[in-house]
Amino acid sequence: MRLNQHQIEILKQLATEIFGTQAKLMLFGSRTDDNRRGGDIDLYVTGFDQPSDQLYDARLQFLVKAKQALGEQRIDVVFSPAPGQPLQPIQTEAQRTGIPL
Repeated sequence: MRLNQHQIEILKQLATEIFGTQAKLMLFGSRTDDNRRGGDIDLYVTGFDQPSDQLYDARLQFLVKAKQALGEQRIDVVFSPAPGQPLQPIQTEAQRTGIPL
């Protein structure tokens, strides 16, 4: 995994602050491969079951605070589907390959 412990702790703290204590983060995508370079930080969030308007506001708040804390990083945040909604391909990939933080 190509995140250091300090980065992990910041991301987890922000997730708890913004998404709540029930939210869990998983890293997926290129940053899970130690042999690769570069790439954005792809995060999959579970346990944040809010209406879509709150979801978008929370995502924006998380991204702003994460970039302030970590510096200019490309960060993508994907949420688990709402109850009763089908998984999108990116959600399936995140669940399949994600590493819990």
